[in-house]
Amino acid sequence: MDEEQQAQLALKEMFRHDRAEVAAHPPRKPRLRDSSRVLAWVVGVAVFVVVILPISFIVIYPRFGPVDTMTSFCQAEADGEYASAYALLSQSRQKQESLTDFTRASQGITLESCSVNGGIPFIFTQTHATLNVSYNVISNGVNGGYNGTMTFVKESGGWRVDSSSPLGY
Repeated sequence: MDEEQQAQLALKEMFRHDRAEVAAHPPRKPRLRDSSRVLAWVVGVAVFVVVILPISFIVIYPRFGPVDTMTSFCQAEADGEYASAYALLSQSRQKQESLTDFTRASQGITLESCSVNGGIPFIFTQTHATLNVSYNVISNGVNGGYNGTMTFVKESGGWRVDSSSPLGY
């Protein structure tokens, strides 16, 4: 065997050894093959969390303060919990009417439910809000629906019912 044949044989043996090594330990695939796509998703999620989510909270959440108060007030009235409903009245309204008078008037007309009629106004820094409301009441055994308004005032960090019409609580 001459030198050239020995070199070819050695090369074949090395090639076989390399193939066996590759088969035993395959190379790893890169984890982030398309890093630009991953980076775009990470930036998109970061923008959503840092920018859009807080702005949404600031714009949307305050709109529901008066609605939450209206819902609590109407539920307390419907359940006959007049002291709870009275507690949701503004201070000026409570000065105009005692709990006893409020309870007597509430027992005369049963408020079954109320709901917002016509949308919710934007409320940023205002301390007053008015909602168009649909009332469902029972008066003298007759069930009836009425449209009216409820005005709210922000006192002590919370919304309170200042007036309502046509029911006049």
